[in-house]
Amino acid sequence: MKPYLPELTIRDYNIYLQYLRGVRRQLYTEFGWYSCHLLRYNGVVFAILSDSLAGRTATCQRQRVPGTLCWRRMMCQTQGIRQAAQVEVLLGWHNLQDRRPDELRPAKRLRRALDRVLLRRAYERAVQQNPALERLFGQERDQAVVQMNLNAKNYNLAAEPMSNVYGALYSTLATDDPNQRKSMRYIGSSIGRIFYLMDKAERFEADKCSGRYNVFVVNDLMGQASAVENARRQALAAANDLMRVYSMLDVKLNRSLLDNIMLLGLHHAVEPLEVGAEQENWEIP
Repeated sequence: MKPYLPELTIRDYNIYLQYLRGVRRQLYTEFGWYSCHLLRYNGVVFAILSDSLAGRTATCQRQRVPGTLCWRRMMCQTQGIRQAAQVEVLLGWHNLQDRRPDELRPAKRLRRALDRVLLRRAYERAVQQNPALERLFGQERDQAVVQMNLNAKNYNLAAEPMSNVYGALYSTLATDDPNQRKSMRYIGSSIGRIFYLMDKAERFEADKCSGRYNVFVVNDLMGQASAVENARRQALAAANDLMRVYSMLDVKLNRSLLDNIMLLGLHHAVEPLEVGAEQENWEIP
């Protein structure tokens, strides 16, 4: 979930970077320095969508970037940025629980154990601030365990837990308009399905070797290349449905930036539009 740089204007690029720094600053001030390394691009899109749908204009100020001596312009605390920081912490924490210790190499196992120790206080603080969000992740985890135990071969059924949690997450960004809430839930569900399929396809060989449940392994696909191609076709179909629903949203701010991310950026993540375009370096400071 990143902008597609070749089609991004300088103005939108600066807005994106200012939100990126703002979410990083919020993580630092609210949850501590160590939580900053959890920052992913999905939380930044979450913040931009939240403020843009509600029409909240963020204040841009010059502040010090956490962990550096650099001062840069960044978006200050908004409801969207605060929500994004909570999402980043909870997503990061649950990602640490995603693999059993015996499935990891010793060095990776040690790193995850250290991350859990250092991030526990940030996680507990995020749960206190947003217990409803933590319940969502708990439900998703329980549903995922059920699918693993059932060895489900149906792709829709396997992707349902991730699809549901992202659908619920994105529905919280909508205003009081029930139609907008329904559209945002559909968009979030599509994004969750895309993420799940692409992630499982990339993990095909590792999961097959470890005996871990993977819907592509259960369907007896011939190797990781076949799994990736299958996931790409399904993800493109989900992305096309997402574009149709997104185009009907009433986005009050940053429309051109969000169009770039939701239409071009997401499509490029599934099927690269340009060779080598994924090697762009994003400048956080």
